[in-house]
Amino acid sequence: MKSIGMIMMLLASLLACGIQKKGYPSSELKPTLIDGEHYVYVLPSGEQAFVDQFDYASEFEDGFAIICDSNEMCGIIDSTGTIILPYSHPDLWFAGEGMYSFRKNDLIGFIDRKGNIRIPAIYGGDGGARPRFSEGVCAVIDSTNTYYLFIDKNGRKVFDRIIEGTLGGAATYYFPEFHDGLCVAHDKYSFGYIDHTGKWVIPPQFDQAHRFSEGLAAVRKKGLVMFINAKGERAIARSFGAIDEGCCGFDYGFFQNGTMRVNLDSTQSDIDIDDERYDFQRAQWGKIDKLGNILEVEAP
Repeated sequence: MKSIGMIMMLLASLLACGIQKKGYPSSELKPTLIDGEHYVYVLPSGEQAFVDQFDYASEFEDGFAIICDSNEMCGIIDSTGTIILPYSHPDLWFAGEGMYSFRKNDLIGFIDRKGNIRIPAIYGGDGGARPRFSEGVCAVIDSTNTYYLFIDKNGRKVFDRIIEGTLGGAATYYFPEFHDGLCVAHDKYSFGYIDHTGKWVIPPQFDQAHRFSEGLAAVRKKGLVMFINAKGERAIARSFGAIDEGCCGFDYGFFQNGTMRVNLDSTQSDIDIDDERYDFQRAQWGKIDKLGNILEVEAP
């Protein structure tokens, strides 16, 4: 009888505290549309991970995912399927470093994972892309979508410099981010890199520039793409071809685990990509390492 009593007490304790839900590696949880209207999370085995269905469900990032209801109000779940933030904010999206952006009246604000409004919706953002925090700083665009400024997680400006004129292509603009301590910036569309004080470290001199990764960044002059280090010095001897920037700008990519996909064809290096003579069909894509060695050439 004593053992039965102890079992009953244990069961009561579990019910009172809540039974621990099973968690899964977030990389294995894939949002899947099942009936044309609702999403579930599916494991590699094809098994449904959670019983819940959602009107929208995102991929997981840093162990969390965004879910939305039919009223386009969004919340956050963890990898056990537990809703840690109820449906509470419209048009929620990942903003990096535990922050999330939301859109209200066509303006962007930020919350933390607990749903606390850290920065009210006072910034622009109708170009498709969404701002992200990186190295504690976020580039946002003013409410007229005219210039970028840089803020911390409390909405304070981190330095006085602004960047007039948006970055990107015809379809969308993007928000510059700090990586390796540097951020792309421009002066009348001559590109260089600034540091966390807003000062030029690599003065504006390129026709385009992309974010740093693993100590290197891709920059372009006319049709010539090259890689530089954090001092602005050329880091890889060989040259590479440009990409079509008409849609989304100079989104050239970045190194991951020491490799990167590039356009190996540099035969049009002396032609400006806006010149009608530049032919993007002549691209030859492949993969290189950080020394510029060609590791792979893709079939045409």
